[in-house]
Amino acid sequence: MAMDNTALETLPPQFVPTENVFNLRDVGGWNALGGKKVKTGQVFRSDNFGNATEADIDHVVNHLGVKHVIDLRRAEEWDESGRFPDLDGVDFHHFELLHIKWEQIGMRVNGVSDEAEVIEFLRHRYTGMMESGYLSVRNSLEVIASGEPVVFHCMAGKDRTGIVAAVLLSILGVDDEDIAADYALTSFGSARWRAWRDEKFGKPEVEGGLATPAEAMLQTIREINARFGSMERYAEATGFKGADDLRDLLLQ
Repeated sequence: MAMDNTALETLPPQFVPTENVFNLRDVGGWNALGGKKVKTGQVFRSDNFGNATEADIDHVVNHLGVKHVIDLRRAEEWDESGRFPDLDGVDFHHFELLHIKWEQIGMRVNGVSDEAEVIEFLRHRYTGMMESGYLSVRNSLEVIASGEPVVFHCMAGKDRTGIVAAVLLSILGVDDEDIAADYALTSFGSARWRAWRDEKFGKPEVEGGLATPAEAMLQTIREINARFGSMERYAEATGFKGADDLRDLLLQ
């Protein structure tokens, strides 16, 4: 179901008005280091582009000016939902954020319902992913620091994408609470996707997936701070050396 104009207008301002890409939004706009703000129109986060219309892709490339697409998923996920099309002038980067598949973990995702359990489950998954998938985080930050407009994404644009966004925003000096708020905005994108899915395929008997409570990201940040000293030191541990470049590029 295409979202009508009224629905699009009620979305938070970070969201980009696309029809069949449901969680595409600008990472910029947050208050940051030294009283500055994170630059808008430069870095975007998203869900997958498998359902994107031609107009959606045109908007990403010709209106947003995106020059780099970073796909954080396993290549096998492309069989399920496709990938961003090959286009002249757009570099496609496959930086799989390595992790143990959640469905192979004893506490299966669909068996987690209590909010406290959800938060603990996500904190465990995210901090584990940040260690096992550190090369993907490093490579993504390096592409972002290269200076051209970029979008990074996974499947729903919440977990793997949320990790990269959190590290980036932390390097830029965004408060932990605002980083968690950026993460939690995914709930709007998920609602858009569910409405489209229900209209196209019918509502499932059991709703899969987990929510994105801000507290899950706050606890993830605290855990990484405890392990590495700070999110920026975590980024340094991955081998990323461009923190100053990111700040020069994205703070205004």
